[in-house]
Amino acid sequence: MEKIAKDTLRLWQEEGTHQIQQNFRVFRSLVAQTQELEQSHKYDEAVVYGQMAAFHASLKHCGLFVSPELEQILIKIGKEAIPKYSCQKSSLHSEKPKNILHVATGVQSIGGLSRMIWRWIQQDTECSHSLVLTRQPRKEVPRILTEAVTNSGGKIYKLNETIGSFIAWAKRLREIATTVDIVVLHIYNYDVIPIIAFANKEQCPPIIFLDHADHIFWLGAGISDVVVNLRESGMFLAQKRRQIQAERNAILPIILEPTQRLLSRVEAKRQLGLPEDSVMLLSIARTLKYKTVDGVSYAEAHISLLNKYKQATLVVVGCGYREDWSGAIEQTQGRIIVHPERDDTAVFYQAADIYVDSFPFVSTTSLLEAGSYGVPLVSRFPYSNASTIFGADMPGLTGNLIRVRNLEEYTKVLSQLIEDEEFRLNLGEATREKIAKTHSGSNWRHSLENIYARATTLDAVKAHSPTDQIFLGEPDVFVPSIHGGNDFDLDDLIRFNLEVMPFTQRLHHWLRLVKKYGFHNNFGRFGQFRLLVPEWLYSRYISISR
Repeated sequence: MEKIAKDTLRLWQEEGTHQIQQNFRVFRSLVAQTQELEQSHKYDEAVVYGQMAAFHASLKHCGLFVSPELEQILIKIGKEAIPKYSCQKSSLHSEKPKNILHVATGVQSIGGLSRMIWRWIQQDTECSHSLVLTRQPRKEVPRILTEAVTNSGGKIYKLNETIGSFIAWAKRLREIATTVDIVVLHIYNYDVIPIIAFANKEQCPPIIFLDHADHIFWLGAGISDVVVNLRESGMFLAQKRRQIQAERNAILPIILEPTQRLLSRVEAKRQLGLPEDSVMLLSIARTLKYKTVDGVSYAEAHISLLNKYKQATLVVVGCGYREDWSGAIEQTQGRIIVHPERDDTAVFYQAADIYVDSFPFVSTTSLLEAGSYGVPLVSRFPYSNASTIFGADMPGLTGNLIRVRNLEEYTKVLSQLIEDEEFRLNLGEATREKIAKTHSGSNWRHSLENIYARATTLDAVKAHSPTDQIFLGEPDVFVPSIHGGNDFDLDDLIRFNLEVMPFTQRLHHWLRLVKKYGFHNNFGRFGQFRLLVPEWLYSRYISISR
């Protein structure tokens, strides 16, 4: 079993080395085009190409976790295109912040990032919190988030429902930030708007960056006074590969709401239609986090275990129906049960006896939520210590999470948990206590206060400007296999960004794509005529028509 895993990792390393070099060449081309447009003072076009470069790097790893070169170009655009504004920064060295501005690219009801925002606001009751959404997708803002902002005395702003381009939206963001004490960035990896908006650091409030995607490339290092990591492996990578100085590197545990068990395990299983005496294994994550490794799908990895223990059932929420799992479901007589993504997951956590992490892409928020209900946790980690970023290592999990190296060890650990109820219950309770102590209440608020204090007392960060250098070692070489699978090319990248391009540029690319793909080919599924409509207009239309 170990030999197969080693052969697989060697193959991933070879493929990753090749893909990284290919991806880097595309990235360098996009950065060069961004710079050329900036030097021609075509700022609206330049920032779109800058976003495409960052989007490409975040989804197709380029041997980089940060690009000082790209950020410097965007910062230069911001300094030239955004007026200077005064702010309240000088008063903060002796006072606690009162007004916090959260900036997110978009929010939704599913996912750990949005939950982090509204729980942060709910817990930090001494401050007023507002929220700027730079490019809110065609989804409503979750009611719980809207209520959290309103109850704190803040407001919600949607930039992409106002007339204009990235530059105009960045100006608006900068204007909103003039009256706040601290800005917290919860942005997507490729969001250029805050980078432009806060380019003039001496005129900006302190900026905290939440590193919620620490395993891949992101923009923001050049403008952030403090980078908040959610785990130690992310903090280590931020310092080593993103050039974040130690004093600007901090850890803030993911905030969890106090868990309230409303159902016993027996009652929860009954609601899910499972036998009361069954042993339920649970996993919750998006479908992209479950991949076939060594020719064995996530479902197939549990066949021998489920066939040995007829009382055991595996429930996977978020994966939806997958054709490659159908054989495993049949071989276990339907005791692998799958569900699409959903936000009403509490009953599943309360029914679970054992939580099994997604693989090969971990799901840390789900681990924490399961553990907070007293469920023991098991996660697979077949990599070396140079690739800790691929593992689950949250502060509240240390000492209780069971990490295994291979499938044989995984099956052995799960067998012990199924057979030994006392061990299972004791480990679950120890996990619950550690998570509650670390990720909620006064301990979490104390961590937050320390981060606020650090952000308001440090001098403004100065962006570095060395040359981007590709890296072909661990963990980089494994990123394409673990987090890859993003099948898009340069035309797709342009197509995804048509709505935010200046009209002449948009029309030029639209005509070229129609000529290349036709109206009813691959291009047709993107609604070709709608792509001529600017994003702000379409976003307004969606908002009004709800």
